[in-house]
Amino acid sequence: MGHHNRHYYGDPHCDAGVFGVPTSKANFCEEDYAFTLYLAEFVNTVTNLAYVYLALRYPRKPGTRGGTLGMDGLSLALFVLGLNSALFHATMHQATQFCDEVSMLLLAGALLNAVYEIDQTPEARNLVRAAIGGVLGVVSFLYIRSSDILFHVYAFNAMIFLVGCRTLYLIYGRGKYTRDQQCALIGQMLRSIVILVASYSLWQVDLEYCAELRGMRAALGLPLAWLLELHGWWHIGTAWELPEHAKRRGMDHIWRLHTGGSIATGAWG
Repeated sequence: MGHHNRHYYGDPHCDAGVFGVPTSKANFCEEDYAFTLYLAEFVNTVTNLAYVYLALRYPRKPGTRGGTLGMDGLSLALFVLGLNSALFHATMHQATQFCDEVSMLLLAGALLNAVYEIDQTPEARNLVRAAIGGVLGVVSFLYIRSSDILFHVYAFNAMIFLVGCRTLYLIYGRGKYTRDQQCALIGQMLRSIVILVASYSLWQVDLEYCAELRGMRAALGLPLAWLLELHGWWHIGTAWELPEHAKRRGMDHIWRLHTGGSIATGAWG
């Protein structure tokens, strides 16, 4: 079950926070303003720093070293997602929910662009970017206008599916790699998939068994109770594995084998 059909309202401190009563359609199992009156969902906010950290840590455009300038598209999308998702969980307002979920689409679009740019002419790359940007614009407009989360869910899942299909083609469809190289790349891809599925499963447990988890958190007390804020593990898992798959374990190897360069050292941005 997705967060479009699970809501947890009416927490004891929900009207005491500095951002006011939550107005977002999505409201998670973490109790609002339970730890501090300055953040609606403390753990779900803080774990978004994983996106920001990895965005700043990851490779930049060719010729840049360190700092935040020269971010490539994927790192920038990850950074924007981290900020907007943290803002959403800190405030739990509908406007910031839109920012969070449109940022998720932006990250999926950046992943899609990264894998479909390979082996394309400059003109084709521009067409790919324009097509992805156009689709993202239309879907985001429809989602915000209708407030129907299913626009977001279907679009995000479709883009991730296309990323997987393109990755398989790059590995198997071009005849460029030995069997051992293909097995290594598929192993890395499967590792990412397993961690992403596990992270998503923890999120679903957080939704479906909220009462039980809240009871366990109360029994454990802080700080151990924070380990059972399972939506936060979704943030950490996706923050690590989406860019890892695209840059380190997947496309970095593909690009290095193909050109002798490396995404990790700035040969592709």
